[in-house]
Amino acid sequence: MPSSSLPHFHKKEKNQYSYRLFLWTCFILFELFCIHKYYQSSISVTATNSSSSGTTDDSNNTRRRQTFRIHNNNENDHVLTQFAHDVSSFYSPFTIRSKMDMYKEPVFDPNMYNVPERGYPKITHLLDYATSAVELEIEKHDRILVQGMYFMASHNFDPLGKFIQQYTPKVPKKVCLNIYLCNRRVPYINSLLMGLVAHSSRETQMDLLQAEIHLLNTEKRRDRLDFGYLRKKLSKLPFVHKVHNITYRDEIYANITDRDLTFREMFISDEISGLKICIESGLAYCIMMEEDAIVPVDFMTLLNQQVMEPLERDGVLHMDGTGSISILSLYSYYNLVVKGSNRLHYPEYTKQKYYKDAAKLNSERFSRTMPPFDRQYEISEQDYMYGTVAMMYTRDSAKKLVEYLQRVGVDPIHNADEFMNANEYFPTEMGIPRKHVHPSLVNHIGYYSERMADLKQRGMFTQLNTDSRFLFDAGEL
Repeated sequence: MPSSSLPHFHKKEKNQYSYRLFLWTCFILFELFCIHKYYQSSISVTATNSSSSGTTDDSNNTRRRQTFRIHNNNENDHVLTQFAHDVSSFYSPFTIRSKMDMYKEPVFDPNMYNVPERGYPKITHLLDYATSAVELEIEKHDRILVQGMYFMASHNFDPLGKFIQQYTPKVPKKVCLNIYLCNRRVPYINSLLMGLVAHSSRETQMDLLQAEIHLLNTEKRRDRLDFGYLRKKLSKLPFVHKVHNITYRDEIYANITDRDLTFREMFISDEISGLKICIESGLAYCIMMEEDAIVPVDFMTLLNQQVMEPLERDGVLHMDGTGSISILSLYSYYNLVVKGSNRLHYPEYTKQKYYKDAAKLNSERFSRTMPPFDRQYEISEQDYMYGTVAMMYTRDSAKKLVEYLQRVGVDPIHNADEFMNANEYFPTEMGIPRKHVHPSLVNHIGYYSERMADLKQRGMFTQLNTDSRFLFDAGEL
């Protein structure tokens, strides 16, 4: 027996073995060379970001450099650590990764949360994705927006109209739902109306009729006053009770004739006008909603079962239009642009929380052995100062809010939403803290803001405020 532990090869077999070994060695060396070049490029990019972060121009690139700056003392450690990880997990004849591993959510070193994800940010003429969280939420936004436009252009509302004419309500209406809209370039109103009529059964379709739906046209821009889509299409929808052109000024501004109203004054005037419409309806509850909102399938059913009925049982709401709420937001301000830790464009939020927060379809939940999606909402106190995405009042609190806004609206020091939301203002006037529904029963998708489009430092999507926990429709298992 030969003393060597290697098997004996014939000359031809030995040549083949050496050839295969040579090929694998070249392949591995080439891959290591590519990985090395990749991380050299990473060091160069992050160093450029750090050195450029002190500049003050308003360009998109500067914003990204500031947002994704990596501290110099962490750069080399991160690159070396990641390099070693890549080499150790490299696919080779000696290391085989299963297909299931490829679909697992990535695990990140907690010390590296501020490091940008690989491949991000993505910035082109078409894309502006700071993180994978931003990309996924924008995909949801685009799907809802396009589907809303298609739905409104192709759906036949005649059967719904006949159904409404023949329907005899078993319970009286109790909600006045006012939707503020204007002649926007991005027609978000389509998605909201699509959501309002979306239902999972004949029974939940009838729940829509518990609401008296009003469309409130607030368009005041001279070049966009001709709102043909509202006049020709939206006003003829069978479930729309009435269209109101609230282009007039509230009485507190009647004496201002020598100038246009400021934004703050117009905002307050429009809120007062909408609240008055709710009061005049005589219905118990008032919901004021912006057009760039989206509601889930069976919205009115969920609103009734998980918000109004529980509060009625607890004595917080009363069918006579009274109750113990000052303001109830149906939207939870969860993922914000400029406030809080749950910002979609933060790499640390994307890596630590987003994939746990984000709502998942039933098909995905099934594949992960998770239980079916269960719509459960809670109501709690929440002090927050901005926004009017979807606000609910009793008729009594609406009356008091009109009086309050008329008082503070003369030479206002804040916008209407700040007076309405912040606990130091209207909630204090009522003696009842502001409350909200969470996760959001109504979500915000108005990422393209016309009023705030000049805020270039926020990128292409100037109002990337949303709630990633919201789900339009969980789908079938």
